[in-house]
Amino acid sequence: MQFLFQIISVDFIPFLTIIYLFIFMSANDAYEHRLHSLFIYSMILLFCLAVSDNVDFYYSHMSEPHFVRKIAVMAGFILRVFLLLSSVFILERDNMTARKKILLFIPATLNAIVMLYAMFTDKVFYIDSNNILCRKPLSFTPHVLSLVYFFVVLCIAIKRNSLGYKEEGRMLFVTLVGIMVGVTSEVVLETRGIFLSAVSLMLSFYYLYIHIEHFKRDNLTGVLNRMSFYADIKRFQKDGITALCEFDMNNLKVINDTKGHHEGDRAIIAVTNIIQNALPHSSFMYRMGGDEFAVVFCHTDIKTVEGVMQKIRSDMSNTEFSCAMGMAEWNPEISLTEIYNIADKRMYEDKYRMKANDDMQNNRS
Repeated sequence: MQFLFQIISVDFIPFLTIIYLFIFMSANDAYEHRLHSLFIYSMILLFCLAVSDNVDFYYSHMSEPHFVRKIAVMAGFILRVFLLLSSVFILERDNMTARKKILLFIPATLNAIVMLYAMFTDKVFYIDSNNILCRKPLSFTPHVLSLVYFFVVLCIAIKRNSLGYKEEGRMLFVTLVGIMVGVTSEVVLETRGIFLSAVSLMLSFYYLYIHIEHFKRDNLTGVLNRMSFYADIKRFQKDGITALCEFDMNNLKVINDTKGHHEGDRAIIAVTNIIQNALPHSSFMYRMGGDEFAVVFCHTDIKTVEGVMQKIRSDMSNTEFSCAMGMAEWNPEISLTEIYNIADKRMYEDKYRMKANDDMQNNRS
């Protein structure tokens, strides 16, 4: 009865989280199958970890040691590190190369080898005649190697934050703190369930975050969409908007008609990257339509905005693409529609000027 009470009090939330996430994922399998597979892999690891921990807990209350407990302890040490590895794979799903994948597998594989070695020796850990788990220095291998993945996730969180994904960055920082508390409590206080709860909640909330971001962002370019633009304007106008810039790509229809829509998509992505690479952290880019983009600058003086636009124009001149631009300084005394129209008018003036220059050069040639 005590064992059942402990399972309910400690593991009820993680098990319930796993069940809910499985149901939600099965309803959204068509959304992105590769991402779905990564989460399924993590959830299977999480479920196996919960089982191994409870097997260990059950046999730890027996008066004499049992070999099943040693297997459960070994499995728990292995699964913890592989669970962190699977979390890194989810976070880096769009930037994963074969070389990076191999490097990330090394700590988890090394930990598994050390833990499997424990089945044939007492130099890692052993269970004495009183059924007490006795740990040797090598038994802390999973905790040491987990620091590698903590560092990787920390770097990802810092990078996400610097790229403007502040909500994701904050979520990852909180996750790291929760997992660190879980690991520390297991090692120092010999508690159970905190690590399991922290990881299960992290996976659930991150899965929901990804789906929310899916509705906020443009599928092709990854930048924010038109709906997000109007929502963010309401949020940012009290937080120091300084300028609104519009961008309109030139000759997209020509590219689509002569080279195909695949090349047109490639051109849109290339232009998006050029603009994004020149933007400061306090700015936000939106795809407003097929080849139209908007950028909202916050806490950025007008001279800096003008410098950014000049850099974008310069960077684009080194490519086969070009873009017309228009900027309007933010004025809280007039409506968004008026500010947008000012930027739009200046963007079309820039487009006519660029077309006139092209026609002049063609006539000379």
